Amino acid sequence: MKKLIIKDKIYGQFKISEPVLIDLLNSKAMDRLKGVSQKGAWDLHQNCKSSFSRYEHSLGVMLLLKKFNAPLEEQIAGLLHDISHTAFSHVADFVFNSNYLKHDYQDNKMTKAFEIQGINKILKKHSFNPSYILDKDNFPLLENDLPNLCADRIDYTLREFPLEKISKISPKKIIDNLVVFKKQFVFTEKIWAKRFASIYLKLNIKTWCNPMQSSLYKILADTIKIALQKNIITTKNLFSTDDELIKRLKNSKDKKILGNLKILKKLKVKLVSKNQADFFTRSKPRVVDPYFLKNKKLVRLTDLDKTYKKQTDKWLKQAKKGFYIKIIGN
Repeated sequence: MKKLIIKDKIYGQFKISEPVLIDLLNSKAMDRLKGVSQKGAWDLHQNCKSSFSRYEHSLGVMLLLKKFNAPLEEQIAGLLHDISHTAFSHVADFVFNSNYLKHDYQDNKMTKAFEIQGINKILKKHSFNPSYILDKDNFPLLENDLPNLCADRIDYTLREFPLEKISKISPKKIIDNLVVFKKQFVFTEKIWAKRFASIYLKLNIKTWCNPMQSSLYKILADTIKIALQKNIITTKNLFSTDDELIKRLKNSKDKKILGNLKILKKLKVKLVSKNQADFFTRSKPRVVDPYFLKNKKLVRLTDLDKTYKKQTDKWLKQAKKGFYIKIIGN
């Protein structure tokens, strides 16, 4: 089997020689993720900055794990961890009313996605057990509960913050100061834990969990609900690409659907009181509290940085309350 040479803008060049990884990378299931944006509903807004796909992110997670010598099974799980995402990513959580603290709709579809998309067949061909790959508890570097670091969390942050231009620090410098200690990602020093954590917090406030993001997701989700109720689309159509789904919505010629898509493009919102709001919405609030090494022992950032703790506590409290939204200037 011919080896693959992959050049990644964050992790550099890799030679992929493992047959199972090559087959997965060449699969239709992974190819679909090239058409699913990481930013989801943001891509429909006129002010959306450059984005990246779920494919790029999934590949990045695998390469990060490879860079830190994770077992092959964990690299496989990293490559496949987003295989069940719908078009527009976490919009499905708003469509199907997933717990806003978890946003786990796609996680609950993983087993079915493995079977339907042919992943099980590829894994079994190379003597890997799909059930083992599906069990996140087997892979502490890939997935770890908040506020800890994990490969998934690290990669999407490193890809996002240069696009949003919120820090002059290069992703490579962050990687250079990251190590694996006791089967988890930690930073070499407090300063790097603080820098990464601060970037992560800024991204949450600016992009991942704010009134505009929550509004875009809610309006698109409401649009998809209308299309599902009117049989314009089916649940199966959600597991296509962003472009394919939007094409179906536009071709419906439904006035409400087309009106919502127009609103999404030029949306402007402001926070108001409950009785003034057009709607209420909220999204998943997240903060990290990384470990770093001090005298060869693990120390939490917030144990030594009370300012950061106050910042995150305040923001989490506000974000969990949600947002009463008024649409303006549309």
